[in-house]
Amino acid sequence: MYKTDFYIYYCLIFFSLTILSLSCTYTIEKIAATTTNNNNDDNDDNTKNEKETMKLKIKLNLNNVDKSIQKLKLVSYVNGEVKEQYIGLVKDKSKIKENILVLNLFYDKSNDISSIIVTDQYFVCAYAVNDKISKQNNIANSGISFYDCDEGNIGSPDSNTAHLFYTLNKFNESVNYNKLSGQGKNPLAKEVKINVKVPLEDAKGDADKINVVGMIGGQYKVETINVEQALDKQKDGNGDILDVPFVFNRTTEVGQIQIGDKFFGCVTGEELSPQHSHCEKRTLKDFEKGNQLYSRKDNNFK
Repeated sequence: MYKTDFYIYYCLIFFSLTILSLSCTYTIEKIAATTTNNNNDDNDDNTKNEKETMKLKIKLNLNNVDKSIQKLKLVSYVNGEVKEQYIGLVKDKSKIKENILVLNLFYDKSNDISSIIVTDQYFVCAYAVNDKISKQNNIANSGISFYDCDEGNIGSPDSNTAHLFYTLNKFNESVNYNKLSGQGKNPLAKEVKINVKVPLEDAKGDADKINVVGMIGGQYKVETINVEQALDKQKDGNGDILDVPFVFNRTTEVGQIQIGDKFFGCVTGEELSPQHSHCEKRTLKDFEKGNQLYSRKDNNFK
């Protein structure tokens, strides 16, 4: 009788241990499966984010930037969206390799205004910040503030590269124009007037909302416009050419805007062609009469 009880007791212990072992194995496998699924979800999110944004890599060649400049202001425009960023050249020193600083900006491929397509146009500019000039009240022709810009067509909806300060052609053009034509043209003006013209003959009836931007000296303004309503309100006989005025302060954190400075005008809309985003730049020539540019071309304006 004792041996029989012992045998039954032994079987019960063996059976219990087997059940416990199977239970632990199932729990571990379940936890492992859950962890794997979570990792897959994270990978899907990362992939999704990469698919939904365009990366703009900006390479700044600091060999052509004076060592006395400690801070830059970066302004970029892609797909109807403006991004602004300050760069501390001393603070970000660890990020500078062989005197080249690389920044990555990310833009939504699609937004309420438009979607990015190949050949869309963009611009990016960097300006030396001058806190002393921005705090002074007197207006004078103090010379062109140091800057550079790069603009062009998007080659890929996924990733593009812009270069700043590799050459100083635009800055030198501004300096030379200011020396030749900048003197005596209303030097006490406190405002800068820019009119961005948007020809819409080929998009009238199709275009709904558009974004129009004006930018000079690191200052920018973006107007979201209902095309049909805006054209109906115009009373100056421009017909299908939308006129969007911008007024900027002449004194900025990067210095005083001068005759010879470059300014940009862009328009973005899903129904515009052949690009959804069009940009143009011009040289500032007058404070009193204002300055204008045509941000795109259509069947009438080429």
